[in-house]
This record gives sequence, structure tokens and C-alpha cells, in this order.
Amino acid sequence: MSRHRRTAGFTLIELMIVVVIVGVLAALAIPSFKLYVYKSRVSEAATVLNEIKSRQEAYRSRFGNYAKVSGTGAWANWTPAAIPGSQAVIWPSSPAWEELGLRSPGYVRFRYATVAGLPGEAPPAGSNLDNRTFWYAAQAQGDLDEDGSTCTFEVYSQSRVMYNSAAGRGGWE
Repeated sequence: MSRHRRTAGFTLIELMIVVVIVGVLAALAIPSFKLYVYKSRVSEAATVLNEIKSRQEAYRSRFGNYAKVSGTGAWANWTPAAIPGSQAVIWPSSPAWEELGLRSPGYVRFRYATVAGLPGEAPPAGSNLDNRTFWYAAQAQGDLDEDGSTCTFEVYSQSRVMYNSAAGRGGWE
């Protein structure tokens, strides 16, 4: 009697095992990839706010006060006007931002505002800024995963810290 030789190829069981392994790896990799993408997008807000902080200090050393790009005590004039979401939008340039010295960073996923005031003018509510001296505050708002929950980053003239409203949730919720 002769035995039959096995033909080259994979059995159905072997293929199913490979599919399961690939599925498990994908299930592990996708959340890690999303985390990486959100972290890289959040870095835009930190970069632009640090640039605003630097430009505000240069403006004050030149003119004796901070630039009122978006007004004084209210967050009314945002650039861009609406929160962009997950798709980046072009930064609309304005004379006020150019007077501060901040050029368009191109496409952005956050909207920005910076308010400033003279001694005696009321700073934004909740900022804890001392209104006995010159002050400014700058914010970036974004909704990177478009779930309706925005994250806000803030810098102030009287602090070296950047505040993140979503620090406990990864920085983007």
C-alpha cells in the first residue's frame, strides 16, 4: 500500500488561527495608534500658545503693555471663529494677530484667542489673574475626536504653567 503525500498549502484551521491572531493584533494596535495621533495633534496647541506667550512678552517690552488681539476680559473673538474638529482648517490671518507678530501657522485643529488688559481692567473669570498689573491670557480650544466635548489649553502672563482642561483624560477630551 502506498500512502498519499500531503499537498502543499494551508489547512482551514491554520488559516483561521492566522485570522484570529491578526484580529487580536489589530484590536491592540488601533487604540494605541489613535492615542499617538491625538497626542501629536495636541502638540499644535502647545506650540501656538508658547508662540503667543513669547510674542506677548516681546510686545510688552516694546510697547509697555500686552496686545489685545481678542479684546480685554471676554473670549469673544476666536481665530478661527468655530472649533475646527478633526479636520484642520486654514488659519485666517488678521491685522491684530500680525500686530502681535504671530504669522499664520497654516492649517490648525484648534481655535485661539488672547485677551489682555491694563491695571484695573477685569481679567477673564476664573483666571485668577491679578488685575493690579498688566495681564494677558491665551486659550486654545479643540474637539479632536468630534464627540462634542472640547478641550481647552490656557497660558497666562502671571504663570509659567500651561493649563489643560482635559489633563486627566489624555489631553483631548
